[in-house]
Amino acid sequence: MESLEKENPEINDKLEKRKERIIKWFKDKNNIVFILILLLSLVVIFYYFNITKHQTLWYDEAEYMSTANYWAFGIPYQIHQERPPLFPFLAFLLLKLGFNEVGIRILLELVPFFLCLIFFYFLVSKMYSKKIALIATFILSVSWIHIFYTMRLMTDSIGFLFGILSIYCFWEGYINNKGKIYIWLIGFFVSLSFLVRLTGVLYGVLILLFLLVTDKFRFLKNKNMWISLLISLLTILPYLIWSHYYYGNAFAFRAGYGGGAGSALGWWMLTLLYDYPELVFFIFFLVGVLTLLPMFLSLDIILTKENKKYLSDIFILLNILFTLAFFIYFLRQGENRWLMMMSIGIFVISAKGIVLAYDFINKHIGKILAVIALLLILFSGAYYQLNHADQIIKGKINTYDQVREAALWMKQNSDPKDIIVSASEPQNTYYSERKTLTHYNSSGHVYFTPEQFDGIIKELKPKYYVTSVFEPSIPQWTYSYPDERKFIPVQAWFSDPDKKQPILVIYEIPSDFILNQSSIKNKSSNN
Repeated sequence: MESLEKENPEINDKLEKRKERIIKWFKDKNNIVFILILLLSLVVIFYYFNITKHQTLWYDEAEYMSTANYWAFGIPYQIHQERPPLFPFLAFLLLKLGFNEVGIRILLELVPFFLCLIFFYFLVSKMYSKKIALIATFILSVSWIHIFYTMRLMTDSIGFLFGILSIYCFWEGYINNKGKIYIWLIGFFVSLSFLVRLTGVLYGVLILLFLLVTDKFRFLKNKNMWISLLISLLTILPYLIWSHYYYGNAFAFRAGYGGGAGSALGWWMLTLLYDYPELVFFIFFLVGVLTLLPMFLSLDIILTKENKKYLSDIFILLNILFTLAFFIYFLRQGENRWLMMMSIGIFVISAKGIVLAYDFINKHIGKILAVIALLLILFSGAYYQLNHADQIIKGKINTYDQVREAALWMKQNSDPKDIIVSASEPQNTYYSERKTLTHYNSSGHVYFTPEQFDGIIKELKPKYYVTSVFEPSIPQWTYSYPDERKFIPVQAWFSDPDKKQPILVIYEIPSDFILNQSSIKNKSSNN
């Protein structure tokens, strides 16, 4: 009893100090605003999640989930070599733990996006100020492109999270000297981003480019940076070993990601400087560019002497310019989400522009009008973002529904060992749980001819053949092929109520077609 009484004062003292820290934290109005932003984000993402949680998977989504199903349940699927394995591997683990698709969406999409907001705020507050961090985080929380892809089972949210974490660790560890552990984690998070999306390596290249500009080669003398590189390589090594044994090439992923040297430069990607912030926030992005003028005027000092005053501006500017340069000049192709890395810089510069306007009004007109103007800017900017998100999310909810319905029909009307021919290979595999063939010869990297495909059908004896408008990249002969071979249409989906315009047709391949193919082959060999 006496020992307990002696311990109680210490315990009470620790509890009291913890209580004081919590009270002090909540007394900071910036922290209250940060919590309100997080709560607003939760309302928005769960609203759209409730709408989209059962939507049909797109091609890329189904590739990840079909791979996860293959690992978890042995459902036949050919893993595509250009897809890094971490995302489907995480989905595989969750499947084995008993989670369904809805649970996987929450853990691999919603949670990463929410963590992005938290660490983005911490990062920007370290680089600039809490005021700029709050506004930049608010813009991210309502960003149409981030919200839209958070509602899809894709790698964008979690890849962006690992990228932000790598930059955060770099800033805290290398720039702010907060400890070697942060520096060690830089390479780890860059590698995780790479293992989710191959372009995640660009976060590491960005950091390297920034060091070359601002630190010359002095960073090479920092042993912790070399440890970080070693950790990065060790993190990637299991993937390279697996790729070597599975594909026969440790770097097989390069086949799907080469530069577009033969194509035109991707100048259209400059439009993303507007698409990401949209009208209101783009106006203040342009205003925010003005805040970079002191950095430009001091470049000679920055590049010749050790000056940390404008390091944040240099990094943010490089974030945008490097991302654009890589995709415009090297890759020369892409989608808006591929350049998501540069939204860090765009949102920060937009926030700087808003703060500049607020400070100007506050100084020359008054604080009340400054606050009113700030709220008008934020809410009008959020309106544009959320209106875009609402339209695109709801407008694409039912896309590919017919592919899912057809796959489920074939699942009910076939045996597990049956094979299906469909250009929508990953979606059909995921929903039908049947091995799916396409018209593409992956070994030769060309499409089969009709005569070659006759031999494929004779050899593998698929049960169903699907034609649809959903994968228009397949050869045109594949649409007339089932009619010319007299396959039997057994189910169809139409784009019009009169059922005159089919958009997906399921054909049953009769057994006598395979027999006829055998007799044709025998006759030709006799001749």
